[in-house]
Amino acid sequence: MNKLTRSDFMPKKSLLSALLALSAITFCVPSSGSAADIKLASSAIGRPPIFSNTFADVGEALGYWKKVGLDMSFRWFQRGTDTAKAVITGDVQVGYTATPVAVNLIAAGAPLVIVAGMPNQDWIIGSDSPNVKDCKDLKGQTVAADGINNARWLFLKSEVESCGLELTEMTPIDLANAPLVKAGIAGQVHTAVFHVDELAQIEFNTKKKWHLIPVPASIKAGLHYGSVLASKKAIAENREGVVRFLEGWIMTQKLMSSSKPADMEEFAKIAAKAGSFDVGVAKGAIESFHKINYWVNNDGLDEKQMMGQANEMVKDGLLKPEAKPSYDKLVDKSLYAEAMKRVEKMGGMSK
Repeated sequence: MNKLTRSDFMPKKSLLSALLALSAITFCVPSSGSAADIKLASSAIGRPPIFSNTFADVGEALGYWKKVGLDMSFRWFQRGTDTAKAVITGDVQVGYTATPVAVNLIAAGAPLVIVAGMPNQDWIIGSDSPNVKDCKDLKGQTVAADGINNARWLFLKSEVESCGLELTEMTPIDLANAPLVKAGIAGQVHTAVFHVDELAQIEFNTKKKWHLIPVPASIKAGLHYGSVLASKKAIAENREGVVRFLEGWIMTQKLMSSSKPADMEEFAKIAAKAGSFDVGVAKGAIESFHKINYWVNNDGLDEKQMMGQANEMVKDGLLKPEAKPSYDKLVDKSLYAEAMKRVEKMGGMSK
């Protein structure tokens, strides 16, 4: 059995690239599109997608964007840094990424606003070691938590500080997403910060149950997870395209959050195909996501969580206090509101 060490997985060199490792999807809205015929090309980070990205697969499979008159295409990239640069430079106009990334970019003066979001964290800390049962047991352990200042790393930092520990008292290693799942199945990782579906895949393949480390509710309630960014130029030049994208987004969130057996079955099949894993894994993950209200049927821009995330970044030294943007500078709720009115006028958020 191979043991993973810190040297096997070197930390990412920049804060932006580290934070972007979570996920990023960008959507190009051509300014030349007419109100009757609008095209939208998107790029996204790698395959397989994490569950926050499966809205792209759901929307395509069920024709949600076609339904609202949006001709949409997707291109998948391996690095979130590439999609972030595209949004900043204006090569693409809309993007999905981790909220810390969005806050950092806006604080730095990037002409962007957040138009929708996924507020609730799905991070869990799991261990198959019999000696790791709670937060204090993480002392001295090797913990897979992605690169320094990445979302997993920051989540682990908040967790261990809640029980009086510091990250220096353990060994975080740079490992996440598909490589983490493979390492867990191979028995190379014994404690890690996971997405819900990642641990579900490991448990399904190994037939072994991992223990979850309790996390104070205040940590998740005080942080914000993912954001849909739009460039101000895109909103000015092609507001219609962005609104139509959000119409499709709203319908995907409704389907994905549904507890109706038929909806859950359909979603599981789409997610399993996108992620190249068993439908049973997808079903189990979806049930777990529902318990944390992962997909919300509103704009997902809870002010308390959004500003809590910004405050946490200040606390961690990732954002200067004087640079922390106000809530009004971070978000534009008007596009989502317009999209929701249209969806409701169509007859609700049915398929």
